[in-house]
Amino acid sequence: MQRRWRATVRLLTVTAAMGGVLLGAGRLAAQTPPPGTAGSLAVPTVNPDESARLFASPKGEMFRLSQTEGDPRSGGGTLQLDVAGPQDTWQSALLLRSSDAGVSIRDGDLAFGPNGQMAMVYRWWRTTPRAKQLRVALSEDGGKTWSEPTTQVDGSGMAFDPRVVWTKGKGLVVAWTDERRRQKLFDVYARRSPDGGVTWEPEQLLSRFPRNGPADIYVRPRILSDGDKLWTIWVGLRGTRSELYLNRSTDGGKTWTDPVALSGESRSIFGQILLRAGSHLLAIWHDTPGQADRVFAASSSDDGQTWTAPVRVDHLAAEGPAVKSSAAVLKPDGEALVVWQDARNGRDDIFMARSTDGGRTWGTEDLRMDMDDAGTGVSRFPRLALAPDGRVALAWEDDRAGYEAVYVRVRSAGTKREWGPEILVTPPSGKLAARLPDAVWGPAGLLLVWQIWDNTLAPARIEKRSASRLLPLK
Repeated sequence: MQRRWRATVRLLTVTAAMGGVLLGAGRLAAQTPPPGTAGSLAVPTVNPDESARLFASPKGEMFRLSQTEGDPRSGGGTLQLDVAGPQDTWQSALLLRSSDAGVSIRDGDLAFGPNGQMAMVYRWWRTTPRAKQLRVALSEDGGKTWSEPTTQVDGSGMAFDPRVVWTKGKGLVVAWTDERRRQKLFDVYARRSPDGGVTWEPEQLLSRFPRNGPADIYVRPRILSDGDKLWTIWVGLRGTRSELYLNRSTDGGKTWTDPVALSGESRSIFGQILLRAGSHLLAIWHDTPGQADRVFAASSSDDGQTWTAPVRVDHLAAEGPAVKSSAAVLKPDGEALVVWQDARNGRDDIFMARSTDGGRTWGTEDLRMDMDDAGTGVSRFPRLALAPDGRVALAWEDDRAGYEAVYVRVRSAGTKREWGPEILVTPPSGKLAARLPDAVWGPAGLLLVWQIWDNTLAPARIEKRSASRLLPLK
C-alpha cells in the first residue's frame, strides 16, 4: 500500500497515517527569509539550519534540498526540495514533515532514475520511544507527484546517514550506518528494492569481517551506481586506526563483495569522496599521517576491481598546517581536480591540485585559487562543479571585505582550459555574511546556493536563511 499526493500551485497539506507529511507549495523567492526553530514551516520560508545541497537531474533540471533541524524533544525538523525556475525563482516540489510530537525528518539524500524516477531517502527520528527509521519518498514523473511506501527501509529502527542510488529499470539501493550492534557499535548496511521502493529484499551487511574487536565501528557510507555496477566506500575503525573500505556489486546490488581496504597505512580517515567517469574511479580522503591532516587519493581504471596504492594529493611540508574541506571532480579524459583550504600563508587560502592520469599522480605544486593577497582573507569551504561541456566552476566563501561573501572562478573548456577572474557573487552587506556555498551547472548557466548569516539582530543571535543566484555563463 502507498500514500500518494499531488503537488499543486497552492499550499497543500496532507497528514498520513504513520505521521509523515508531504506538502507541495507555490513559487518561492530566490532569497528566502529567516530560519526559525522548531515547529511548522510556512511558505515561502525555507528556514534551513544547514547549508542547502544542489542536485542536477539527467534532463538538466536543478534541485535544492534544504533541512530544518527542529528541536530534538518536540520534533519539527523538515526536509524541503525545490526545483529551480526562471529568473532565480524556485518552485516547491516536496516538503517532508511529521505531525507527530517529538518526530523530526532529517538527513535526506536524493537520486535520479533512468526514466524520470526520483527517490528521496531520509531519517524519520522519534525521541520517545527512541526510533530512527529510514523511509523513502518516490516520484515516477520527475518530481511532479510523490508517493511514500509505508514500509521502512531498515529493519532495526537504529539507522542514520542514508545514501540512495537507482540501478537499471526500477532498481533502488540504499546504504546506511546502523547501530543495532550493542553499545552503539556501528555497521554499514545496504538494501535493494527491485520495484522502485515498493518492496525490499533482505538487508545486507557490507562491513562484514570474520571478527570484530570490542570497539570496532563502521560509518559514513557513500555510494555510486552506473546501472548494473555499484560501489560503496565507508570508514572502518578497527583497533587504533581507521581505514577506507570499498564494496562492489556487479548485479545491481543483489550481491556485494567483501570489503577491500583502499587507504594503506592510514590512521584517521574522514572526508571521503568517491567519483566515477566511465570505467575510471577515484577515491579522495583526508588522513593524519603525522601531526596534521593531508589529502590522499587512490584510483581504478577497471571499474574498481583493482586500485592503485594511496598517493598524496597536496604538497604541504610535513610541519605545515592541516588541510580542510576538500572537494573534487573527475573528467572522462582522466583529468582530476581536488581543492581544499589550508593556512600555509597565515590565514586560510584555497588550493588546487591537478592530475592528468585519473589520480595516479598529482603534479609538482599546489595552485592558489583565491586572488587576493595570500594569507589575508579567510577563504574556505570550496566546492567544484563540472559542466557537461567540460567547464569547471570553483565556488568558496571569503571574508576579505569584512563579513563573508561568495566568490566564483570558472575554467574554460577545450585545450587551453584557462581559469577566469574572480566573480563576486554576493557582496558583503552590513552584518550579513554569505557562507557555505554549493554549485551545479544547468542549461541556463551556473546555479549557486549559500546561507545568509544575519548578525543584525543581537550580538549573540544569528539567524540563517537560504539564498541563490543563477550566473548565465554561456
